[in-house]
Amino acid sequence: MCGDYEFLSRMYGLSGASGCYPCLYCLAHHQNLVTPLSVRGQAPPRTFETIHADHQHYVASGVDKKHAQHFYNCITEPIFNIPISQVCPPGLHITLGIFTKIYGLLEDECHTLDLELALYSRED
Repeated sequence: MCGDYEFLSRMYGLSGASGCYPCLYCLAHHQNLVTPLSVRGQAPPRTFETIHADHQHYVASGVDKKHAQHFYNCITEPIFNIPISQVCPPGLHITLGIFTKIYGLLEDECHTLDLELALYSRED
């Protein structure tokens, strides 16, 4: 299965990228995702079975979205019975995110260079 991140999150019953546990592939908390993997270590994998079990616990608790984080953000039953290992990462979004980061760095460097050139031209 493939699709953009919002589609994949909805198909697997997750609350989405803004949840505390946004990753479709593991149970890493969103605050830990900014820490390099070599420092934070591998998070437990998310599987179709864990999604189903977490959703059942969520339903048993009363279905309050304010408490979805206690159930790894599994707020609805998955629509498809397709193992997560057969889900393709959303390549376009990953590529756009990397490009946006690199472009921002290039833009910052160009701005710094412009300021240095302006200062240099005033000295002549």
